[in-house]
Amino acid sequence: MAQRNVLVTALCSLAMVAGTALAGTAAVAAPHQPSAVGSSFVPAVRLPSAEEIEAAKSDPAQLDAVVQRVEQAILESSARLGEAEASALVQQEAATAAQEALAVQTAAAEAARQNASKAEEYYNAVKEQVGELASDLYRNGGVNPAVNALLTQNDESNDVLYKTATMTALASNRADTLASATQAAQLWEQWRTYASEVEQAAADAAGVSEDALAAAERERADYEAALTEQQEVRTRLVNQLAELRATTAAEESARMAQVEEEQREAELTEAMEVVPAAAPEAPAPVAAPELPTPPPAVPAAAPSNTIVNRPTPQPVAEPAAEPAAQEASAPRPARSAAPAPAPTRAAAPTRSAAPAAAPTPKPTPRPTPAPTRTAAPAPTPTRTQAPAPAPTRTQAPAPAPAPAPKPKPKPAPKPEPVQPVASGSSKEAAISWALNTAADNSNTYVYGANGPSQWDCSSFTQRAFAQSGISLPRVSGSQYAAGTKVPLNQLRRGDLVFSANSGGSIYHVAIYLGNGQVVHARNPNVSKDQQISVTSLAYVNNIVSYGVRY
Repeated sequence: MAQRNVLVTALCSLAMVAGTALAGTAAVAAPHQPSAVGSSFVPAVRLPSAEEIEAAKSDPAQLDAVVQRVEQAILESSARLGEAEASALVQQEAATAAQEALAVQTAAAEAARQNASKAEEYYNAVKEQVGELASDLYRNGGVNPAVNALLTQNDESNDVLYKTATMTALASNRADTLASATQAAQLWEQWRTYASEVEQAAADAAGVSEDALAAAERERADYEAALTEQQEVRTRLVNQLAELRATTAAEESARMAQVEEEQREAELTEAMEVVPAAAPEAPAPVAAPELPTPPPAVPAAAPSNTIVNRPTPQPVAEPAAEPAAQEASAPRPARSAAPAPAPTRAAAPTRSAAPAAAPTPKPTPRPTPAPTRTAAPAPTPTRTQAPAPAPTRTQAPAPAPAPAPKPKPKPAPKPEPVQPVASGSSKEAAISWALNTAADNSNTYVYGANGPSQWDCSSFTQRAFAQSGISLPRVSGSQYAAGTKVPLNQLRRGDLVFSANSGGSIYHVAIYLGNGQVVHARNPNVSKDQQISVTSLAYVNNIVSYGVRY
């Protein structure tokens, strides 16, 4: 009788807890909305009323039914807590993606500002050249001083064709300078406009990131509150089970943990057996908006001011070099005598006489250098002596190839394991890093962390795969979208597996090790040695029916 009174008292207490809980039961709120906490995550099943408890006093079968309902309440409480966790992680992934987009936008804005500054400097340099040209023309009555120097010079380059070509080049350079000034002004304006657009995009991205972080903070706070209350409710329900079944709370807690483990395994088996015809599409994660096309690159320096600094005929020395190449030493005095008579046309016969004298000296010097050329074979034995030091040169390269091949094979094997990675055949470097990191309890889970000792699920897989030379996107949703989809029943070691909420948003990723095991950064609310750890594949809650292979 006393035992039945204890049972009735326990059931009454349980009914009071359930009544309080059911009074405020609500669904998990949508993203970006503060979720209702507290009673939102307590069991949603109908718990026994006072009348049912009275009826159970004399009916053991009804008492068993009450126990089953309490157990179901515990399971559903855990499931609802899992929904809260998924919602918090989805928001955290969105916040991380927004931060990544903000980083890209911020870097683009900074580069745009630097290029706009360079464009302004380039424009000022070209504008200064135009000012110098205008000043020279003003001082010389509108005539370029280079033109004056060209027309008044009276030397061997005083040739009509040369002067014409030079004046054409001067006119072209003047036009180029003015065109460069116009283009520099346009380039500066383009970069200023582009920088303004990119800075606005960065400001918008900052706003999105701030909103996403605030939403993630709210969802995380709601989840933490729900976790605390769920643990309290679970403790009460487990204690009630212990009293109803005449066991201990530790025994009931272990038994319920085993029931939950079996439930996860059943869900995993169903997910692996029931494979959809096509891989499910996940909502696209937050991405950086497309930037406008940047303007042309800014030249490193302004074009040289050839109008003022290059008027002299000094660069055009090629006509004077032609007679020198012909080795006609006699024509030089003939050209110096040409300027003596004022009319240049009268000097033409002197130039015609010069070639007449040119053929006469040519036969005389040819025999004279002949003996010198015959003497040249005399030093040929000296050239034969030149090979004497040659063996010393051959000895020098002999030691050179010896050390050369030694360092070359050392770096060669390092990229070799990367080659099979490109075909997706090896992830062992990634797996080795992941296992070593999981074994080191100094590594922990932190929302949005990027290492070196704090990680979230996607930064963990990103850094691991980098060890195998594979570049993964930052967030789990992008990692799911980028790879090749494979059904769960075809998973291979090194594939990635994912979790998704009821809306299909990816929020968790793990590395498959084979034999039903995964390594992953799990959750900050488990013990430190379990935050980054190896677990059963069944611990990937809400597993997506397709994994991803890189």
